[in-house]
Amino acid sequence: MTCAFSFLAKIVYMKSRQLRDDVNWVLNCPDLLQGDGPHLQLGNDAPLNLGPLRTTPWKVGRYFEALVAELLINSKTYVLCDSSRQIQLAGQTIGELDFIYLDLDEELTHCETAIKYYLYYPNLNWTGSHFIGPNPHDTFESKTTRLLTHQLPLSQRYYPKVSKRETFVKGIIFYPADHRGPVAIPAYLAQNHQRGVWLHAREVHRLELFETDRFCICHKPHWLAPPADETVYQDPSDLVNFVANHFRDKHHPLMISHLRHLKGSWTEQGRLFIVPNYWPNPRPE
Repeated sequence: MTCAFSFLAKIVYMKSRQLRDDVNWVLNCPDLLQGDGPHLQLGNDAPLNLGPLRTTPWKVGRYFEALVAELLINSKTYVLCDSSRQIQLAGQTIGELDFIYLDLDEELTHCETAIKYYLYYPNLNWTGSHFIGPNPHDTFESKTTRLLTHQLPLSQRYYPKVSKRETFVKGIIFYPADHRGPVAIPAYLAQNHQRGVWLHAREVHRLELFETDRFCICHKPHWLAPPADETVYQDPSDLVNFVANHFRDKHHPLMISHLRHLKGSWTEQGRLFIVPNYWPNPRPE
């Protein structure tokens, strides 16, 4: 009974720690967008009640929204008035307003949130973009256009009491290993965005060079902070074998945290994204 209780307590502790780490990631990750209007400035200015998140949604985007909602609910700066407000026209849903809140100046504000991961692909390709999502039908340009020209303007017509509109977009841009990066970046992409490295599955053997480091797969919805449970960290050779087996019969990409033991603890050195060898082409039949 004692062993079982200790194991359960450890699980609860690890989940609680992961939630806190993910909240800190949300607060400290640089904005992915720049320009074109104000951005929500969140701070951890009140203790969070993370109880409702014990059963977290599987999708990364919904999990991110849930964390932002908790930060707004517990904030001393903002008063959350509405969230996930569906907009319907002629019986059909045409959009959703993420958050409506009052700020310190008591201005009613509409905010659209998103967490996005894009991979820089330097070669010409069928998407027309060089900043492509794991699903290549999603690009940085298409998402930004929809956010700024469709999602934010919805409140102008359907929530006319709103006097201010903001964005809160976080995420990571992944670059090919050994590539110097683009000469120019798309409009609205922040210069100081968080960066990672992406590899095709056939290139993963390169990670074996980091003999004393550890790697860990980030499972949805926890694509934010590094995994808190050190027992699931893998040495490079084990990870390479896992990735090889994964892509033999699966097609979804892998988010991986690269860690190094520094000053008595494992510290993330960077984030990796492993994609199928055919990416960014569509999945073959």
